[in-house]
Amino acid sequence: MSELQQNNINQEIEESEDNRTFEEKVRDGYLKIKPYTEIIFNKKKTILAFNLVVLLLSIVFLFLIKKPYFNATVSILPEYGSKSGLMNQLSGLAAIAGINVGEVAPTEIYQNLIKSEQVMSNVIYAKYKTEKFRDSVNLIQYFETESDESNPELKNRKEFLSLYKLLTEAKISTEIDRLTKILSVSVEMPEPQLAADVANKIAESLDLYIRTQRKSFATEQIFYLEKRIKEVSDSLVSAEEALKRFREQNRIVSQSPALLLEQGRLMRNVEILQTVYIELNKQIELAKIEQIRDAPVLNIKEYAKNPVQKAGPRRLSSIIQIMIFSLVLSLVYVIFSERIRKALTLVKSSK
Repeated sequence: MSELQQNNINQEIEESEDNRTFEEKVRDGYLKIKPYTEIIFNKKKTILAFNLVVLLLSIVFLFLIKKPYFNATVSILPEYGSKSGLMNQLSGLAAIAGINVGEVAPTEIYQNLIKSEQVMSNVIYAKYKTEKFRDSVNLIQYFETESDESNPELKNRKEFLSLYKLLTEAKISTEIDRLTKILSVSVEMPEPQLAADVANKIAESLDLYIRTQRKSFATEQIFYLEKRIKEVSDSLVSAEEALKRFREQNRIVSQSPALLLEQGRLMRNVEILQTVYIELNKQIELAKIEQIRDAPVLNIKEYAKNPVQKAGPRRLSSIIQIMIFSLVLSLVYVIFSERIRKALTLVKSSK
């Protein structure tokens, strides 16, 4: 049969189907799904029992096991100072923290720095007042993180890394507004005030880290410039002395081309060193001004506050989602398990 003939036959079949009445189409559709509805009807007790068990387990988990949690958020504005100096400093800070950044906004660098160990260590080891403990405790004590390591140093390190992973992967989230570049840092904790305290501590720790590293950079830069100024100053004095001796030894140089060339060379050397000396002094003054003007101190839009109302778990919506998934899963299971069972029976009977 040619392809053209086959296409004509298919077209005729489609036209014949399109000529069916609405009632015929409904009837044909019902006949197609009838085997499935019969399976579901026959297995209705199994489906009901399965979903009832899932419902009970969900209620037990969400109401008795899953503890409520609270979210608190601190908002950080981007820095609007001298952009180039600020970005160079922040990029250097990110590199020290082991983070590679390109041309990004300051808050995007903050976002990466927040989850660095240098910033998080102050957050983890800080003391917090909690409802769970009478005395102030750090987060390792609060979450009762323990390690079976016998070596105290390794034990502390493992406990820190365990909690660090929990916080950065599950408890702390960051988001940057695409238009305003405002950075929002959200913290999820079992207690409302603890969530706010930890969020604010993150901002405080980030600010401290940036200040400390900035001062270190500024000190190194000024130290280098002062050292270079001394070297250039000594070279300038030597060059001036050389020019002075030349002029004392050669009172009349206008009639000697060789002496004129030598005098010009000595004068150029002095002028170059003078220019370098003046420029270095400008740079050291600019570095000191930059240290104050471009200090990358966080500009907090809004500190975190006690959220009062819990963020979750959202029990009703969770139960609805679980039950929808459970119902679909149970229907798929009974339909296909019955079809597979019938297929296996036919195979066995044919043998």
